[in-house]
Amino acid sequence: MNKFIALNKLVLVCFWLAFMVNIGMPFAGAADQWVMLIGLAMFIVHLIEFFVMRKRLQSGGHSGAMNFLLVMLFGILYWKPLLRD
Repeated sequence: MNKFIALNKLVLVCFWLAFMVNIGMPFAGAADQWVMLIGLAMFIVHLIEFFVMRKRLQSGGHSGAMNFLLVMLFGILYWKPLLRD
């Protein structure tokens, strides 16, 4: 399971890098629109996810700016293992 989570985190980091590159230099064809739409949707979902889980993260001692950034990057892949401990 840890390899699965690590692989998904790697895929997410690659996607967010592609999203940032797409902002500066849009991809050719319809790819730029798809990357932007998916990236914005993921950003909004992760933002909602952070605010929904904020109280539980704070109670576990995970309420700093770095935790916010990691939730925005990885979502449930970051906070779910924290709450199991």
